[in-house]
Amino acid sequence: MRAGAVLAAFSFFAFVLPFEASVFAQEQGEPSETGIKASVKPKPKKTPVRPTPRQNGGVLAKHLELAVSIDAQSRSLEAQFRAISARYATSDSITPGSPYFAGYQRNTVAGNLRNYNETEAEVGMPLWLPGQRDALEATVTTGLFEVEERLALRRLEVAGALRDAWWSAQRAARDVSVARNRVATARDIGDDMTRRVELGDAAQADALLAKNETLAAETELAQAEGASKVTRVNYMALTGGAPPDGTLESVRPPIDIEDHPALRTPRAALVRARAQAELVDATPIDSPEVGIFGRQEHNDQYATDRSLDPSEPITNQRTDATTVGVRIRIPLPTPGRNEPRRAEALAEMDRATAEYERAKRVVLAEIKAAREALAAAQRAAKLANSRLVVANDQFELSRKAFKLGEISAFDLYRVRQIQLEAQRMQANAEINVGVAISRLNQAQGCAP
Repeated sequence: MRAGAVLAAFSFFAFVLPFEASVFAQEQGEPSETGIKASVKPKPKKTPVRPTPRQNGGVLAKHLELAVSIDAQSRSLEAQFRAISARYATSDSITPGSPYFAGYQRNTVAGNLRNYNETEAEVGMPLWLPGQRDALEATVTTGLFEVEERLALRRLEVAGALRDAWWSAQRAARDVSVARNRVATARDIGDDMTRRVELGDAAQADALLAKNETLAAETELAQAEGASKVTRVNYMALTGGAPPDGTLESVRPPIDIEDHPALRTPRAALVRARAQAELVDATPIDSPEVGIFGRQEHNDQYATDRSLDPSEPITNQRTDATTVGVRIRIPLPTPGRNEPRRAEALAEMDRATAEYERAKRVVLAEIKAAREALAAAQRAAKLANSRLVVANDQFELSRKAFKLGEISAFDLYRVRQIQLEAQRMQANAEINVGVAISRLNQAQGCAP
């Protein structure tokens, strides 16, 4: 092969590989401008990304950051974000696939061609179809947008888990408070009952009744403290060690329903599915290929014409040829290739549209139900507070009447049970108001 053909082929091949390497190096070296710690920075997104609403007040925002940082699904989505953003290396490349180098060498072993030798080397690459590169880049951009929205939705789900665990811990803590109050009151009445028995003002049965109540109260306290410790451990497992102390949150102002993470996620999936359909339309065939090749061939042939002089000695003459050319391969479109891909892309768009419509119905229903539940919880809390005031007054009057001998110990403890029931109801009603507030914020898509 002539030196010029070889130099041209290998110069083209040497140009392609460094360009690919430089593009990938630039993708790796640029600083990240997204909220996700990605090792590969995506290009500026063509689709605007609305940030997750940030709310201040309460410990939920702080604890949510801790919970999300150790959440397995969130970390998986971050890894998926990095994997998708790496596909920008393909859309930035001058070729949709890998360049190639090929060659072959052929020698004759029989026949009337003596010492025939043919050597060929080829270098080439696939080519972008018109609009294919932009369509591929759009699928990467919309894919990143969808992952970001899925991260926002997962953040809301983690916030919901934190809210439920928080109020479970608070309810258990209130049960402990009620149980401690019961123990303190039972011991106070028991001490008073013991003195009355010693003075002969009460029967021994009354002292046993007081002792029974004290033991029951202490048993309830032990159970409540155990349950409280369990709920605190469960909450701290979600946050990585942060305890459920302080104030969680207050009622958040309503947001635009279209900004709800449960609706933004299927909308992002629809945008990504539409971009995928456009890529299918822009890629009716596999990528065509173009290559340049050089071929060198030579053989030996007789240079003596013995028909004129048979006595003349036989001599050889070497013949050779060098060829440089271009080879193009263009696949043809077929329905068997394109129709299944197009149908799959359209089916994905239909699925995303149906998912968005379903999610919107569910979100609207959840918000309405949460508002009704909050109103009912607030009304119940007011009634429970009023009942507790009445029960406290009733118990104080009954205790004075018992000291004056107007009622028996049995009647006193019956009134005490009414007061305990009112205390538990008031504590549960107060917790239910907090739970209703958190569920309303959750239904409205508020994740600080």
